Amino acid sequence: MRKLLMPFLLLAAVFALAACSSDSYEPVFVQDGTYTADLDDNYQNTTEYEYITEPVPEPEPAPDPINIRIQFAGDILLHGGLGAQVGDGTFNYRPFMWAIQPHINGDLNLVNMETPVDVFGDNRGIATWPRFNAPFEILDGLIYAGFNHLITANNHSFDKGFEGLKASLANFERAGIAQTGMYTNEDDFNTPTIVDVNGIQVGIIAYTDSVNGLESLVPADVRPFAVRRFRSHIMDDVPYMAEDIARIRGAGADVVIISLHWGAEYVDAPNPMQMEIARALVDAGADIIMGHHSHTPQPLEWHYRADGSRGLIIYSLGNFLSDQIALGIPATQYGMLVTAYVAMCHIYGISIPNATVLPTAFVRDAGRTLGAPYSILPAINGEVPEAVASENLRAWGRRAYAHVTRIVGEEFIDTAP
Repeated sequence: MRKLLMPFLLLAAVFALAACSSDSYEPVFVQDGTYTADLDDNYQNTTEYEYITEPVPEPEPAPDPINIRIQFAGDILLHGGLGAQVGDGTFNYRPFMWAIQPHINGDLNLVNMETPVDVFGDNRGIATWPRFNAPFEILDGLIYAGFNHLITANNHSFDKGFEGLKASLANFERAGIAQTGMYTNEDDFNTPTIVDVNGIQVGIIAYTDSVNGLESLVPADVRPFAVRRFRSHIMDDVPYMAEDIARIRGAGADVVIISLHWGAEYVDAPNPMQMEIARALVDAGADIIMGHHSHTPQPLEWHYRADGSRGLIIYSLGNFLSDQIALGIPATQYGMLVTAYVAMCHIYGISIPNATVLPTAFVRDAGRTLGAPYSILPAINGEVPEAVASENLRAWGRRAYAHVTRIVGEEFIDTAP
């Protein structure tokens, strides 16, 4: 067999050498973009071939990742006007914000607005617990501080009935601040909230597990669409919430934030069912869980999906602007400003490489040494701004820092906002 193969191999080698020889094949290029192949003096191949004259384009460089910062703050729960009245029916909350304002500087800044706002007009009927009505100027104060989006699905959404809900929505629009959580009709309820944040489409869905038993204050035909409800003591509502996540993804959301008003009040940790629900929602595609209602700071957690990606769970942000000191629970005066760093890359998609917590203290300043009856003080490395001369107020800042650090862990604490 080997003897039969050898002649064929030698013959193939001869043809290969002939084909690679420079004087056996010389293409002749012509102006019309074709060429003829001269093989020898006695034969000319006249078959025409297209000759590519344009260079192959270089691939465009990959776009740089888009990086944004999303900030989250907890409950705005005004027990009356909190001493902010400066005239007949006029309030001013800007002085409350002097110390925290420089730190509210994300691209999208969300806060839980837990009271109806000026439901009767002209700041009439300002009310405290159990059925709140906040002055209109609280919206100006929040916008001044840097917030640009309100979460409004919570247990006080129906405090002033359906008319109060409609009036609050009108006031948000008049003030020029967006909201997610309350609706007046089915069409609005089913229209997804997607915010373009520097090219990243951020979807927001807000749920509450309670409306304090005030359902009867909303007409029956509107009630299913006024706020999104869920039950936080069982897993039964997770499938339909997962459908909401899929739906907002389908509408174009790159990032999905789920706001959950839930759990027990005045406790430092979520219960096991809350943890199971939050993790299931991240598995279903939620990127960030924004929890609130406990009025006290609770832990943060990274939850990893099966594919290795992860979501951020904030179980409760605590109070941001609320005086519940009469309860005798100091942690109700502590809050967190959480910053989530979000990146979008053309190859890897969305990721959250980091998240940080800035502890805050909402302090009562009866002497108005800082210009207002209250101030929201950031506690950086345990210290509040140098302008705070009162040792009592500085001590509140140190306690807030120590408490929040214990709850969330040092790895989340922002040491240099």
